[in-house]
Amino acid sequence: MGYSSNAPSVGLKTGMELRFLLLLLCISGFEAQEFDAVVSRVEGQRLIVECRYNYWDYSATPKTWCQLGDEKCFPLVSTSYTSYGYYNKVTFGRATIEDHTGNGIVTITMEKLQVQDSGVYWCARYYPPNTMYPLMTIKLDVSKVQEYDAIEGQSLSVQCPYNTQDYKEVKKAWCRWKGQNRCAVLVNTDGRYYGYQNRAQKGRARIHDDTQKGIVTVTMENLQVDDAGVYWCAHYKPPSFYLIFEVKLAVTKATTTSVVPVTSSTGHTSLVLSTASAGVTPEDSSSLNSRSTFLWLAVGFLINKTLLAVMIALPVRRRNRLRGSTQAPTNLEFMVRNDSLSLKTKLS
Repeated sequence: MGYSSNAPSVGLKTGMELRFLLLLLCISGFEAQEFDAVVSRVEGQRLIVECRYNYWDYSATPKTWCQLGDEKCFPLVSTSYTSYGYYNKVTFGRATIEDHTGNGIVTITMEKLQVQDSGVYWCARYYPPNTMYPLMTIKLDVSKVQEYDAIEGQSLSVQCPYNTQDYKEVKKAWCRWKGQNRCAVLVNTDGRYYGYQNRAQKGRARIHDDTQKGIVTVTMENLQVDDAGVYWCAHYKPPSFYLIFEVKLAVTKATTTSVVPVTSSTGHTSLVLSTASAGVTPEDSSSLNSRSTFLWLAVGFLINKTLLAVMIALPVRRRNRLRGSTQAPTNLEFMVRNDSLSLKTKLS
C-alpha cells in the first residue's frame, strides 16, 4: 500500500506548521535537554540509532533520517514506495535506514563519521516532499582523534574547544577510557551552590575550563609508561560523558646515561658510561657483542696491514740512501789486510 493512501489517517502537519516548529527549535538554541540523545563519536567510528514507533498505525509509512539546518530538515536517506512495493531498507552514501515493520523499529546506521557530520538529526515519519514527524531528535558530536607520543617524566597539555552557548557551565572531565562505555574520571570541574568551579587538580592531573573562550585545558605531569592509553576530554553529567576530544597517548621509557661498575679479571674496578633503555633482551646483547667482536677484528686487521707496510718500506728507503752515497766524487775501495778491513781512497 502506498504512503498516499495512509496520509489522511495521520493528520498531516502543514509546511507552515513544520517551519514554525523548526524555528522554535532554532530560537531555543537546541539546548541539550531538548534532545532525546546526545551522542559523541570519533572520526572513523560508526553511529547506530534505533527509533521506535507504533507499528499498528505507521508500519506502512515511509521513514527518514534527516539533518536539521536553516529551519529545514534535509533527508539523507529514506525508505520509499515504488511500483514494486515498500523498500524498507535503503542505503545512500554512508547512511543506511532499515524499517523493521514487524516490531516498529527504525534502525539508522552512519559509517565512517567525519567532523563535519556533527549536528542535529531527526529520525522521522516521512510524507514527501516536506512533511515529517520526528520520532527522535539526536545531537551528534564528532571529534578528531589526537595522538601524542611522550617520554617518561614529560608533561602532556591538551586544549579542548567546545560550544559555550550550550555547555558553558556544564561540568568538564578528563577521564581514561576503559571500554564498554566506561570512563574513569581523573579530574573534573564542579558546580556547587556558590558557583561553577572551573579549576581543579587531582594527583598529577589538573583541569581548567575557560568559559569565556570555550576551551578546556588539561595537563598531566610526570608521565609514566603505564599512563599510555585513550583519554576523553568530555562534558560530564554524572554518570554520563559527552565527548569533546579524544586523545591516544603513548609513553615510552626514557633512555638514560648511567655509570655502571665493571670488574676486570685483574680485580680492578673501572667505570663505564653506558646508554641503557628498558626492554633489552639477551638477543639484543648477543647482537651487540657480535658487532663489537667484528669491529675489533677489523681494527686489528688494519693495524697489521699498516705495520707490514712500514716494515717493507724501511729497507727500501735504506738501500736508496746507500745508492746515493756511491755517487760521491771520491771512489772507495775495500781492501783486506791481515784479516782486517781497511779503507783506501782512490782519486778519480
